[in-house]
Amino acid sequence: MLNFNVKQACFLLFILTGLFSTSFAQNNTGIILKGIIRNTNNEVVVGATLFLKKASDGQVIKQTLSDNEGGFSFTSSTTGTYLVSVSYLGALAYQSDLLKLAENMDLGVIRLETTARSLKEVVIQSSGNKPLIKIEGRKMIYNIEKSITEQGTNALEALKKTPGLIVNQDNTVTLNGSSGALVMINGRQTYLQAEELAQLLKSMSASDLKSIEVIKNPSAEYDATGTGGIVNLVLQKSIAEGFNGSINNGIAYGITMKQNTNMNLNFRKGKVNMFGSYNHNFGHFAMDYDNDRTTNGKVYLNSNHDIDKKHSIGSTLGADYAIDTTKTLGIVINANFSGGGGLIIPVTNIYDQATGDLLQMLRSQSSYPDQKAHRYNTNLNYRYKGSNNTSLDIDADYGIFDASTKNLSTNTFYLPDGTFQSANNFLVANSRDIKLYAVKADYGFPIWSGKMLVGTKFSNVNANNVFNQYDMNGSDNVIDINLSNTFKYKEQISAGYLKYEAPITDNLSMDVGVRLENTHSQGDLQPRKGSSQLPTSVVRNYLDVFPTAAITYKTTQSGTYNLSFSRRVDRPAYNNLNPFSYPVDELSYWKGNPFLQPQYANTLALQYSYKRTTIATSYTHTSDISSSITEVMEGNIINMVPRNIGFQNNLNLTVTQQLTMAKWWNMSLTGIGYRLENKVGTVEYGNYSRSRFIGAINIQQSFNLPGHINAEVTGVVNSKRISGLNTYIKGNSQIDLGLQKNLMNDKATLRLAASDILRTNRYNTDTQLNNLLLLTTYVGETRQLRINFTYRFGNSKIKTKDSRESGLENESQRL
Repeated sequence: MLNFNVKQACFLLFILTGLFSTSFAQNNTGIILKGIIRNTNNEVVVGATLFLKKASDGQVIKQTLSDNEGGFSFTSSTTGTYLVSVSYLGALAYQSDLLKLAENMDLGVIRLETTARSLKEVVIQSSGNKPLIKIEGRKMIYNIEKSITEQGTNALEALKKTPGLIVNQDNTVTLNGSSGALVMINGRQTYLQAEELAQLLKSMSASDLKSIEVIKNPSAEYDATGTGGIVNLVLQKSIAEGFNGSINNGIAYGITMKQNTNMNLNFRKGKVNMFGSYNHNFGHFAMDYDNDRTTNGKVYLNSNHDIDKKHSIGSTLGADYAIDTTKTLGIVINANFSGGGGLIIPVTNIYDQATGDLLQMLRSQSSYPDQKAHRYNTNLNYRYKGSNNTSLDIDADYGIFDASTKNLSTNTFYLPDGTFQSANNFLVANSRDIKLYAVKADYGFPIWSGKMLVGTKFSNVNANNVFNQYDMNGSDNVIDINLSNTFKYKEQISAGYLKYEAPITDNLSMDVGVRLENTHSQGDLQPRKGSSQLPTSVVRNYLDVFPTAAITYKTTQSGTYNLSFSRRVDRPAYNNLNPFSYPVDELSYWKGNPFLQPQYANTLALQYSYKRTTIATSYTHTSDISSSITEVMEGNIINMVPRNIGFQNNLNLTVTQQLTMAKWWNMSLTGIGYRLENKVGTVEYGNYSRSRFIGAINIQQSFNLPGHINAEVTGVVNSKRISGLNTYIKGNSQIDLGLQKNLMNDKATLRLAASDILRTNRYNTDTQLNNLLLLTTYVGETRQLRINFTYRFGNSKIKTKDSRESGLENESQRL
């Protein structure tokens, strides 16, 4: 009943507020600010982009284009102090002095100083002075399109080099030491949990990315999911008129050869814009990892050689139609495919801890004859931007995720002299089918001295996971009904929010908001007929309130200060709620926990920005923090189970500095230091505390060399860190080099890059828990040599019309 009432309240709140705002807007004519744009030759400038900004924080509140006579006008609903900025390709940017609006104002003629390039015909060029790292309010923007070493890689690899981000061995994302970062694509959630999200990102080319946005403390219009914050991948989108595109081909070599292709096409004419892309990554990837453990007087030394033979393909098709200057309709269709085989060869030797004698040997092989992960998603969107600072965004998404894996596992035990002892062979067939839909609407309107944002959202996810295990020790494959099951999971989230932002003085502004999210979920474990297992069903229905607030102080002399607060949540991934045990090999299993609870985080952050320097500090308290626990079962078999283990405190300091060392040498440096403290309180493991100071440095340098060659050197260093209940991860690092040269009158680009040249990007952990000592080592195929050639074709002339992104915001990768 609560779930139904919350949905009604959210939609009713949205409708009533929209009706009120429409009435208010119609009765408020506002103050008019106008002028004319001309160049230094006294010619009118048609199509110049103008922004009306708040003087207090530089926030853009309105945008327009100069008309055929060079004229423009803004209508403001309130008095206050504002700025007008003008941009036009082929001219230097212009920004006005402070404008105190109390009545209608005519700025007269604004003259733009032209550059040597003709204003009549402008060709798109990459901006050489565009910073690699940019800070906008609470958002850090990593302009990946400027990075030479990222070309030819995939989106997952790009995430690993984003300042402040760590992609762990299990593909979960940590932001400034806080786990549970939400990864989005063009502001839309993927509905995928870590493993499936990683496959999706591997099927996306880094060349398709314009930037990666990192938001540590999002405001109320964003979904509350993601205790670590939000990471948004922004895709490239052409703004050129007519037909244009690019194709990028490359090869990479680490242990084996790999090939990647990326193609983008765009057609824009009049009110219609159509676009599409295709990319693939073909090749095998090798991994070596060890899982050594000591427990109950025995030592298990395990080594694994893993060859991943999956290929990935990604594609996008979309269109926009401008109904008029204020309304746009759009559709985007995405399809991503991953498939292929794989082979893991584990070797385990079992020793007596006291004597060191070899007791037993386990020789295994896990072959994956069939692995697939297909994702289809369709987005319909409507955009309205009115002249009175009103806006309406509506998005609807429908998606399908279809995945399956077959694993043929052979396990043979031998005595120390090599004598055969026993064998067990089995086949695991696992399939996952996810269907989802979501709809959201956001409406903004001026009221009093500021702007109100109101929105509502509803999402529905249905996941069906089928697990079958077959005994292959005889002549026929026989299903094991006690080790097979079906797990169905349904989740509905209804949300509504209010946010108000307004200036307090010329230099001081604030925004406050509140978001309500009601979650209704049901997980059903259905055993096979005749099984000794019992059906299990867990139903949850809970309402959460997520307040957000921020205050910004800005002066032209001392920079900008921003103090913000937010409350956020991480709901359990549905697979973590499945109580069934999955075999990893004969000696280790993974099992879900149907009683796993959401974890909640409260974050207070202070940020200071001045020119090319940003200093940020934050404190995050996370309650009911969850982690995978490795437990020793009967017969020294280990079971990995997710549990709520206590709470975590994270005190963080981040410094970002852009430096110009010389005319030919630029540097971006990000240093992060944080103290992480885990307070554990469980019945099984008692009460204790684990804490550690952790540091990370990210340095990216670019050089303009003779012969019009650009070079890049990037380095990432992470210190030893703590994770989960009682795991320490050793420090690691990576150094990449890259060279780039434009050819064929800048229509082509040749890039050569080498990644992890010292092969120091290794993942080593140390876990001690009761009578278990667990040591792991992971080395992937991170050291590679890549060469890529890009060719751009078609029309490169543009109108001064800005691009936009579409789509739903902020869904999680839990499923």
